[in-house]
Amino acid sequence: MARLKYRDEEIEVEYNKIGEYIAATYDSPAEYPDFEIDAVYYNGVDILPILSYEDQEEIDELLTDYLYG
Repeated sequence: MARLKYRDEEIEVEYNKIGEYIAATYDSPAEYPDFEIDAVYYNGVDILPILSYEDQEEIDELLTDYLYG
């Protein structure tokens, strides 16, 4: 679970990694595992079902920066 700041509010994002990290080689850049967001908690309540597509994309970007940034 990751604790992130979203629109000046603290949220907790529950996610699963899919795949594994593959180190960079001379011929190929590094590959990072994908992830799937299972839940987004705000004050203990899962708000993922009511988030718009744009909100979900923004949280996805925040999580990507948190994990790999």
